This record gives sequence, C-alpha cells and structure tokens, in this order.
Amino acid sequence: MHPSEIVILTAAAAVAGAVNALAGGGMLVAYPALVAFGLSPIAANATATVALLSGGIGAQLGYRKEMKGSGPFMRGLVVPCITGGILGAFLLLKTPPRQFAAMVPGFVLLATILFAAQAQITRFAVRIHARLMGVSAAAPILDADLFAPRAPAVSLLVAQFAISIYIGYFGAGAGAIMLANFGFAGLLNIHQMNGLKLWSGMLTNVTAALIFAVQPSLVNWPMVLVMTFGSIAGGYVSSRVAQRVPDRSVRIAIVAIGVAMAAWLAVSALRAR
Repeated sequence: MHPSEIVILTAAAAVAGAVNALAGGGMLVAYPALVAFGLSPIAANATATVALLSGGIGAQLGYRKEMKGSGPFMRGLVVPCITGGILGAFLLLKTPPRQFAAMVPGFVLLATILFAAQAQITRFAVRIHARLMGVSAAAPILDADLFAPRAPAVSLLVAQFAISIYIGYFGAGAGAIMLANFGFAGLLNIHQMNGLKLWSGMLTNVTAALIFAVQPSLVNWPMVLVMTFGSIAGGYVSSRVAQRVPDRSVRIAIVAIGVAMAAWLAVSALRAR
C-alpha cells in the first residue's frame, strides 16, 4: 500500500471514529473512502464495520465516568444488540451486490438527515415521555441528576433489536435513532445516553464484525489494520472533547459530506448499470 494511501485511510478512520463518538455517523466517512479505494459496496461496508470497531471501543472508554450506575441498562441491552447484529449481518450477506449498491445512496442520505436532526429528535422524544409521565421536561438535558438507572422497558429492548438489525446491515445514522429510543424511555442525561448509544453500537458491531471476519475474501485486512489506529484515536479524543465544546461546526461539515457522498454514490451506481 502506497504511503499516501495509508495517510488518507488513517485520516478517514480518525474522522469516522470521531463522528461515531458524536452521533454514530462514521460510516458516512469510512464507507465512501473505501469505495473510492476500489472495494465493492458489500466489502466496503464489512471492512468499515471491522475497522471502526476499535474506535467504538475507544469512544466507550472516553465515556466510562458517565456510565457509572447504568449497569442495569447495559446488561439489558446485550441480548437485543447481539441478536439484532447477527440478523442484520446475515441479511447483508444475502443481499445481491448490485441491489446493495443501488440502496446505499438512500441509506447515506437517510443517515445524513438523521445525523442533522439528532438533537431535535432526542429533545422531542424526551418531551413526549415527560408529557406521558405528567412531569416537566424544562430541566436542562445535560443535568447528571436527571438520570435514574433502572432496568430497560420491554418496548425499549424491542426497538433496540430493530435498530441493531439496521446497524448490522449498514448502520450509518443509527445513533440518532438510539438516542430517541432512550429519550422515549425517560433517560435525560445526554452524556449517559451517548454512552449507552456507544455501548449498544459496540455490541452490535462486534457481532456483525465477527460474522464478516469469517467470510472468505470479504474484509480487506490490510485496510483494517491501517484504519484501526486512526479510529481509536479519533473515537477517544472526540468522546472527551464532545463533552466540553459545542459540535455545531462538526455537524454542519458532516452533513455537507453526507449529502455530497450520497450524490456521488448515486451517480456511481447509475453509471455502473
């Protein structure tokens, strides 16, 4: 692999890991980069899933303090995340490459919209839950005292199972859906919600990555090795910085990238016909 290719892949993985720590949209960066390097759509998706796995672990470490006391939720999410990840990964492997390539631009555009609207979606979910419970939602969403760990409701677990199927299949933009799911369940501390989101994504992606890893000639391991360091560094640094500074400019940049990538992938799919 040429040194310039190593630099580009490392940088792309770092950005993707950072974006994953913020809102779970790292696939918007990693997938198009791998397609541009010549991987087939399904191979690019599988390789990105494995490569960004390390960044999810790094980001989870960055949120370890905010996750204290959330053990009941973490344990409850294990089964739906793993089973959903298995189903999503096998659905991807059964999808014809041409069909998947045609679907990806829509997935990327949907993920971009979800990424852009994540904060609004989460606040809406929190307000709806507060109204249903007959309490005020006027308290600051960042107040750590608002989080009261308890075993997750069955409805939350069912929704997470469905979300995990999507994560195992493609996954970009799933972070916004998970945060909304937690908001509907009554969780209000955004940092702990982000930690639970990262935990759920990590469980699902580990499962999908294991399935992809045993498929012959599917995952490009040299690219995975190159991207691993960047993904870890980007995920950890972003998870720490995201808790201290506004991320508006980052979100605007990622939305612009997502729209551009959706258009580029759509044109590429049309040319391939």
